[in-house]
Amino acid sequence: MPVDNLEIGMYVTRLDRPWTEIPVLLQGMTINSIDDIELLRSHCRHVFIEIEKEFWIDNQKSGPITAEGTAPNYPGLRENKPFHDTLPGAKIVFDEGVDHVEQIMENIKKDHQIDLERSRALIRSCVDSILTNANALLWMTKIKEKDHYTAEHCLRVGILSIAFGRFLGLSPAELELVGMCGMLHDVGKLKVPDDILNKPGRLSRIEFAIMKQHTNLGYDILKQYEDLEPMVQDTAMSHHERIDGKGYPEGLDAGYLHKFIRLITIVDAYDAITSSRCYKSGSPALDALQILFAERDKHFDKELVEAFIQMVGIYPPGSLVEMTNGEIGIVVSANPEYRLRPRVELVLTSDKKQRPPYIVNLADDIKDKSGEIYSIKKGLANGTYGVDVKEYINKSV
Repeated sequence: MPVDNLEIGMYVTRLDRPWTEIPVLLQGMTINSIDDIELLRSHCRHVFIEIEKEFWIDNQKSGPITAEGTAPNYPGLRENKPFHDTLPGAKIVFDEGVDHVEQIMENIKKDHQIDLERSRALIRSCVDSILTNANALLWMTKIKEKDHYTAEHCLRVGILSIAFGRFLGLSPAELELVGMCGMLHDVGKLKVPDDILNKPGRLSRIEFAIMKQHTNLGYDILKQYEDLEPMVQDTAMSHHERIDGKGYPEGLDAGYLHKFIRLITIVDAYDAITSSRCYKSGSPALDALQILFAERDKHFDKELVEAFIQMVGIYPPGSLVEMTNGEIGIVVSANPEYRLRPRVELVLTSDKKQRPPYIVNLADDIKDKSGEIYSIKKGLANGTYGVDVKEYINKSV
């Protein structure tokens, strides 16, 4: 059937092109919203539907589709100030965060004390930034240096955890706690030998056993601080546990894992997958979301994975994307009403040459020189075609 004839509730079984050419998590999809129709319209002309699908028949018999059975409505990430107005402040917070977390790492290596008051002040600044405009600070999490992975990873997990908590509707006090949990979750890695931590290849069984000790080591480090919330210490110990009980160090299942820990396991995995390391290149956000989605209700909390995908979206702020006409751009910010059609700053022409930056709001159906409406073909890993998001951010502020 033509894509224009699709209705909410229909189940799409096949496309007029490979599923891998469109940004969806699974092959086969139920149309749950206008956005789903717009996604297919931007990539396909015809699709095949399964009219016998129980979901479709039930909704045809029962009349209009209601919210029942759909994803929960979360408070989301509201913008209280324009994105570009808050970008410089977010950059200051992020830079201060990198400096502080690197100092934490240095102190741990030397068995010196962590300045928890400064840590709490930093987290409060991150919370304030997220509450003002989450996209601005989320953009900063695209700044990634392989040589500073552990420090930057800890900071990014803290920031992403705060943003996720904000999306879920946590209170400011809860956001500060989950931010501390995220920022300090991996401190035990500073006690793992560098030749194992930074090995540019697969770890041996013995090396992996040593690496896994970082959870216990992190707990021992943080347990020394009597005024530190127990949840922060527990997160350092349990952030590699999985809800099916197949994680480490204790093999705890969902019944023993606090919601904050389950939240941070998702954020931790997402940032690790999308980051470049000495032994691998970072993957696009969509690849990471597909992995999380495939592991929901196995390794990760199903409801939280689906909520995280809602928050991040297929094209998160700061993502590198290729348009259907071959031009390359960077996602500036999401459109809350049209999650599949963000604002994108185009930086390369279709033949991958630099061009004067030009922002297009995909929700406005802007057309390119050939008269085709701009739409995104796929996400790209940072650095593709020589486009470094970090350099772009530095120029923008």
